[in-house]
Amino acid sequence: MTSLPPASQILRRVEANITAATRVGEYLTRIKPPPETLQQVSVTRLVNPGRAYYDLVSPLPEGLAAQQKRLAGTGAHDVLEDLLARGVEYTELWLHGEDADGEPALDRITARLDACERLPDGKLSPTEIKNVGTVRPRPSEEHLEQLGMYCALLGVGEGHLLTVHRDDLSGKSTLLPPLKVLYPDLPGVRRTMAERRDLLTEAVRDRDPSRLPACPWAFAGCKYRVAGICDCPSRARLEATIARRAEWTEDPAYLDLLRQRAQDRGAYPSSGAERPHLTLSGFLTPRKSYFRSRPRSEEPGTEAEPSPEGEGGPRSEERLSRANVHGLERQIHSAVFHTHPGRATREQVAVDGSPRSIALLDGKPFLVRIRMVRRALSGTPRDLAGDFGVPEDLRQLLLRAALQGVPGGRMYVWNWKLPEDAMKLQVFDVEFLPQALAEARECALSLPGALDDALRRGDFRPLPLCPRWMCPSCPYREECRPDETAPPPQ
Repeated sequence: MTSLPPASQILRRVEANITAATRVGEYLTRIKPPPETLQQVSVTRLVNPGRAYYDLVSPLPEGLAAQQKRLAGTGAHDVLEDLLARGVEYTELWLHGEDADGEPALDRITARLDACERLPDGKLSPTEIKNVGTVRPRPSEEHLEQLGMYCALLGVGEGHLLTVHRDDLSGKSTLLPPLKVLYPDLPGVRRTMAERRDLLTEAVRDRDPSRLPACPWAFAGCKYRVAGICDCPSRARLEATIARRAEWTEDPAYLDLLRQRAQDRGAYPSSGAERPHLTLSGFLTPRKSYFRSRPRSEEPGTEAEPSPEGEGGPRSEERLSRANVHGLERQIHSAVFHTHPGRATREQVAVDGSPRSIALLDGKPFLVRIRMVRRALSGTPRDLAGDFGVPEDLRQLLLRAALQGVPGGRMYVWNWKLPEDAMKLQVFDVEFLPQALAEARECALSLPGALDDALRRGDFRPLPLCPRWMCPSCPYREECRPDETAPPPQ
């Protein structure tokens, strides 16, 4: 059975591309020009209008290292929406505040909701997802205020708050218990929103923040105060009136619902009638694809065999734990597309009759890699293919180049643990050996059929082994490679 060649035998040439790294880095750290006036005000700016003013009028430039948390958090938000909130009745719902009889007008206020669910009375209830670096015994007042404003725009007195803890050292994420939050005073919430909207609009128009309330963290090292731009210590603090009136409790049933949704979306075929879809990543781990695609017991009166740890529900937890890493990958991918308009595309290539999506730049595939090692890459073939490099990503890039019929591609490498901006983002253009491309093409043509045959026979042994470094944490290790897991002979 043909498999992808090892990374040490595929590279013909490697060239560091400093220009490409600079271009993407400048896009990620770009600053938008300040607006003359505010035609619309988002709810996120109303949560803290004092900080929002300076973000709009006097934004400070930040390097890649300083931006990492923001970029990872922004991208992780999209990952978490897809993993946790997808399947609710409405997602990514845009709201525009309108006048209400006998209540303050909320016109010119906009909001983008993470998700909504329909309550028994027919109203929509918002679900807000937050990504935090510190676990606290109480929910953040800012998070409660933002969710309360969403409830006011929807005219409903309850919502859910999902908080995910981010470990900034490892990049791993953990879902905290969901909260159900009640807001008994919606008219008071509307009044607060209207007041803050008017104050922020006037401050931006007049370029005068003196009437805006100071941030709650005025003395906690805010970058605008450190730079001498903001004088918030001389002003009255922001009063979190919405959060103080909120009533919140943990909602374990909601967490169970989310886990079930995530499990259902990540489930693999339950019978042999449906052909398993071998993803491009699955070409590196064909045995794992075999175990995940095996038929499950569905006979009446019998219990379905339990999913091993790491599959189904636990597998979605694994995806959740990598939300910030995957989120940062999404941000860099987006930056590549925005900085190369018309040159960066996403195309479908057929593998055994099934389409696979490949990201291309000038017709050649590119990949984004988040690296958790405390050193930058030297850019030599030996370094890229070494134990501390990116060998499996190189094999993924090789497969895509072979399918596209081109000799090479590009890798964007983000060094998570490095504090230096100069080496935070590295870009390498690589060219593969012709023999390696031929072997990858043969593997792409033969492996889907080999997987089908293995499933039909119930014998995974003809399939190539997965990379050895994946084995210690693989949930199928004892079944796949029992000789390595058995106790040593006495």
